[in-house]
Amino acid sequence: MDEALLNRHHLPYRICVRCEKTTINGAPYCMRCGAGAHGSRSQAPGMSPEAPEPAIIPMIETPDGAPPISWEIPENLRHTALLKRQKLIPSDGFERRLASFLVSAPTADRIQLLSLGRIPIEPRPYQIDSAVSILESMRGSGILADEVGLGKTIEAGIVLKEMILRDTIRRVLILVPASLVFQWKQELEEKFDLVVTEPVSPDTLVEAESDGIHLLSLARAKSTKVQEALLRIPWDLVLVDEAHALKNHLTQSHRFVFSLKRKYTVLLTATPVQNDLRELYNLINIVSPGFFRSIRWFRRKFMVDRFTVREPEQLRSACARVMVRHRRADTLIQLPPRKVNNCVVIPSEMESELFDLTMELARRTMSQMAGEGEHTALLLSILLKESTSSPQALLATLESAVLPRAVREKESLLLRRVIELGRQVKVTAKMRELVRQVMSDPEPIIVYTEYIETLRTLRNLLTEAGARVFVYSGQLRMREKADTLLAFRAQGGVLLSTEVGGQGLNLQHCHRMVNFDLPWNPMRLEQRIGRIHRFGQQEPVQITNITAAGTFEEVLMRVLLSKIRLFELVIGEIDSILAYLQDPVPLDQRIGRMILESPSMSVLTERMEQLAEEIQAAQRAFTEDQLISAKVLDLPAGTAPT
Repeated sequence: MDEALLNRHHLPYRICVRCEKTTINGAPYCMRCGAGAHGSRSQAPGMSPEAPEPAIIPMIETPDGAPPISWEIPENLRHTALLKRQKLIPSDGFERRLASFLVSAPTADRIQLLSLGRIPIEPRPYQIDSAVSILESMRGSGILADEVGLGKTIEAGIVLKEMILRDTIRRVLILVPASLVFQWKQELEEKFDLVVTEPVSPDTLVEAESDGIHLLSLARAKSTKVQEALLRIPWDLVLVDEAHALKNHLTQSHRFVFSLKRKYTVLLTATPVQNDLRELYNLINIVSPGFFRSIRWFRRKFMVDRFTVREPEQLRSACARVMVRHRRADTLIQLPPRKVNNCVVIPSEMESELFDLTMELARRTMSQMAGEGEHTALLLSILLKESTSSPQALLATLESAVLPRAVREKESLLLRRVIELGRQVKVTAKMRELVRQVMSDPEPIIVYTEYIETLRTLRNLLTEAGARVFVYSGQLRMREKADTLLAFRAQGGVLLSTEVGGQGLNLQHCHRMVNFDLPWNPMRLEQRIGRIHRFGQQEPVQITNITAAGTFEEVLMRVLLSKIRLFELVIGEIDSILAYLQDPVPLDQRIGRMILESPSMSVLTERMEQLAEEIQAAQRAFTEDQLISAKVLDLPAGTAPT
């Protein structure tokens, strides 16, 4: 753990003599290597490592003059006990007592978080404050209402991890918008080492098998059969993201969540107040029923009308007992600006023909396989994205015979022509432009692509051009990934990465990034940007998007992403904006359908314009709600709460 972070948060710590790493003081073993507490040097907050070493207190008192009694827990036994706790596997007798001993810590003025030594990230101090407030002041139930982009997911993850380590919870239900299910699963598994399941049917939610962390979209959870199963189960913790969806007590969403059997409830929303002050009452009544006595009492005490607060200071003071809210202005996090370059290259005639024929093949297949469900649409979407990424990626899919046999037989001539063209196009205009940009500036640069075949092709081209190239993908082992990142940080050059590198990495030493191909999910783009545009970045961040003229990828960039100003949004903001859309279908699926069902580029452009307007309307609504929430809940800038 970072000593500066521990000192800033006034957490006493010690230094292990075996691995020389810091760990929280009072823990009976080093959270890095497992060495016993007797093999550590205690460190008080703010004390430098060079300060005089305090006396070592033995774990068990011994007679004067006798050596201290100490022991180390066998690594396999310690690992098994912690694994049982983390994965929520019931344990009994000695193993359970041992697990409690391993993760216990002495009480202090404020709760000491055991989870900080068990996660591979270093939360910001205000995120730790939020988690401590939920766990200690609010007794496990509250609303995380930080402004967008401050990491409410991290705060919720700390709360979740801490409760699991302390054996407070075993049965967890997490409800999020459909567009955020994958992202939540990814964050909890990679940043908090938690096992998350997505129940495939109500049968998997029967009470006897319901221990664990269950992640569902709110829309799916409300479906009749799933809802019935969820309502039968007594949950230890229910966590809801984008919880403003519960603001109206008359909606099915509110009634469903309110009816869940639960010990603890945590809601996440950047906009707890939107159109009506009663929405604030409705959300707080979920986490703490009766907190405001009744809606009649709340109206009489705090409301002049739907939009005007009667006693603003009293309301803020009351809300602070069940709600944590930070503003960016209060966190002192200031990031350098972003500079975006949308580079459109002119493809060769052969490239254009390859793209057009792939579009034709995809549309014919879609027409012939109508009614086959989302599987066909997903497959064809992959083909289309590969066609704008590289011929090599497209060929890898086409030559693996993934298209239905009926289509391969009926469209054999067209399929053969696409494959022939793909083999002839060795280097595309986009590839030449990438090589030019990489070689024109010696500064380190990260290049993202979705496809491993494209990555291999780019590696060969850049290596031939004389660049120092490092490759980061899901095919590497954990140790190889770590070595790759260390080498890139030390030597610079080019880091070629698939989407694996868009998640959970800190690459702020680099300020240049290229999107060689564009994911259709804006949140994926945001994740990529967030790897370098984060706390610790010292330089203006340069983002380059390379697209080929006349392709749907160029339309996506020119019409959709530019209109919604994606590259100017605060990290995390697009999540909240998309949650305001009325259509529950994930945005990338909607975009794929548009491309497949549009007979021409002009029609596609028109449909993209309509989608952009829909997202812009969601942006406006979100911005208005932020202003309303700030007016009701926030003190004037620079004013400390009393």
